[in-house]
Amino acid sequence: MHAGMKAAWSGFACLLLAACDEVPPAATLTEVPGKFVGRWVVDTNECRGSGYSLVTVTATEVTFTDSRIAVTGVAPDGETAARVDGRFTSDYATWDGAVRLELADGGKTLNVVNGSMVTPRVKCP
Repeated sequence: MHAGMKAAWSGFACLLLAACDEVPPAATLTEVPGKFVGRWVVDTNECRGSGYSLVTVTATEVTFTDSRIAVTGVAPDGETAARVDGRFTSDYATWDGAVRLELADGGKTLNVVNGSMVTPRVKCP
């Protein structure tokens, strides 16, 4: 096989592999569903303050101690999870991204998956 043909075949193979990647589900909602909304912490003693583990979820925003995401779309994933797309803002930067919210223990626990260690949180009363 000559060099030109090898390069063409390599490009074709890459296209075939890319076609096998799953396309993320479309964001079909404009707001975070109510079951995710609330103040979530690692320890309920933090409910009265603004502890390091606090995650506040509203219909239009997810707020962490160091950043927040303004919701631009939500892609539900079954009954207990959703990908929240939006515009992140921190003191240092602004970027587009997503975070995954997963409920466990019958909705009593929230796992926030954002590329760092998952720390289960409980809902403040």
